[in-house]
Amino acid sequence: MSDGLDLHLSDGDGFEETGVLGVCVLVLRLMCSAALLFIMIVTFVDVFMSNFFAAPITGSSEMVMFAMAILIFSSFPLVTLREQHISVGILHGHLSGVSLWIQRLVVLGASFLACTGMAWQLLKDGIQLSGEQQATMVLQLPLGPLDYFMSALSAVSALALVLLLLRHLITPMAHPMKSPP
Repeated sequence: MSDGLDLHLSDGDGFEETGVLGVCVLVLRLMCSAALLFIMIVTFVDVFMSNFFAAPITGSSEMVMFAMAILIFSSFPLVTLREQHISVGILHGHLSGVSLWIQRLVVLGASFLACTGMAWQLLKDGIQLSGEQQATMVLQLPLGPLDYFMSALSAVSALALVLLLLRHLITPMAHPMKSPP
């Protein structure tokens, strides 16, 4: 009986995106798409209104900044799960076998700790911002909920790293790890 969470490899190098994981990925993709579309529409309308009617959208920069935070933090778990971060291959070609496996384990563990720390700090900041009722200057958008959102998605990225760690620990020799290109 499956809980809907697949930990096995797909034909590519990532997880099969079915069940619960597939739904989560779809929701994150939709959030990214909606945020990017919103940014494009607001920017287009703002420029159009500024140039042709000398009446830009009030608070458009605040709306775009919020949407950028949503876009970046919604894509963070997707990039993490697929291991598509920008990386430097200093040790490329110098490690193999067990040393490469250990290096990958250390990198995944350090990444997990960094994501967990970031989620914790953003949560603390959100609590402070909400307590002080901090908001943007023009539209008075509350900043606390945005920090909570960023904290939650940083925690989702940490969960993605847990999946990667589990896959790495469960199948260390079935799929030998190679250095990034």
